[in-house]
Amino acid sequence: MTRLHALNLVLAGSLGLWSAPAWADSLCADKALQVAADAQLKKAEELERARKPREAFAAAAKADSECVSDYPRREALTLRTAKAVGMEEERRGNLKDAFDWYLRAHSPAEAGRMQRKLVEQHPDDINTVSHAIDYFAHENDQAQESAMRAHALKNLDKALAEEEKRFASIGRNSLQELGRARDWAYYAKAGEDRIRARAAKRAETLAAEDGRKFLELAISYYEQADRHEGVKQVREKALSLAKRHEAKGEGEVAADYYAIAGEHAKAEAVQKHTEQRHEQAEEGRKKTFKKEQADLEKALGF
Repeated sequence: MTRLHALNLVLAGSLGLWSAPAWADSLCADKALQVAADAQLKKAEELERARKPREAFAAAAKADSECVSDYPRREALTLRTAKAVGMEEERRGNLKDAFDWYLRAHSPAEAGRMQRKLVEQHPDDINTVSHAIDYFAHENDQAQESAMRAHALKNLDKALAEEEKRFASIGRNSLQELGRARDWAYYAKAGEDRIRARAAKRAETLAAEDGRKFLELAISYYEQADRHEGVKQVREKALSLAKRHEAKGEGEVAADYYAIAGEHAKAEAVQKHTEQRHEQAEEGRKKTFKKEQADLEKALGF
């Protein structure tokens, strides 16, 4: 073989490689799949022209992204139709669905607008507000994130105002409202110190009482305030009251105070002893009743 002949063979081979169809180097398995993907994309475009964005989006999703010959065209159609569906859902008032579609459309401004509308629609719903905060934090939109956290802080203030009213009621149990305020403080990133101070104040008020329910509440409030010394003092008081009532023979009351004091074994023992005494008393009452009944029957000659 001459040198010129060999060179011609190399050139021929190179030309053969360059003239191979583009799909041979793609991720698509074969030409038939590419043809099918392109046909599916064409169908999606026809649906879009027919003003059926939802159906067009679904059809485009079926066009294999690894085989379609014009991927940017498929991607652009997907984004357009997703945004169109989002606008449709927004007009219908389905703001959550609209938000999801705007996300699919890669439209952060529209998605953010839906989050703000949702908060306006449900201003006191912690899940709605927290989702908005998370979204804006993810988007690194500091202005909107700050606005949402300020909204959470206002709701914290409202929860504390409701707590004030609840504690003034007969039951003096505002733990639920205090817990709600703490939830808002988490998203507001502020106010936690106010909540602990409020809980400590409630605990001190209740700890001055002797009632079992109030002492139980005092412990719960001290725990909310992270005041372990306060919890200890209430338990010591409950223990003293338990011994006092036990000495009076008031076993059931004493058992409750022992439980508040954290002396659960002692509470169980006192409760059991009290139940035994009640059983013995009941047996004695039954015997007395039977004897009296027998005496009456004898006297009547039965």
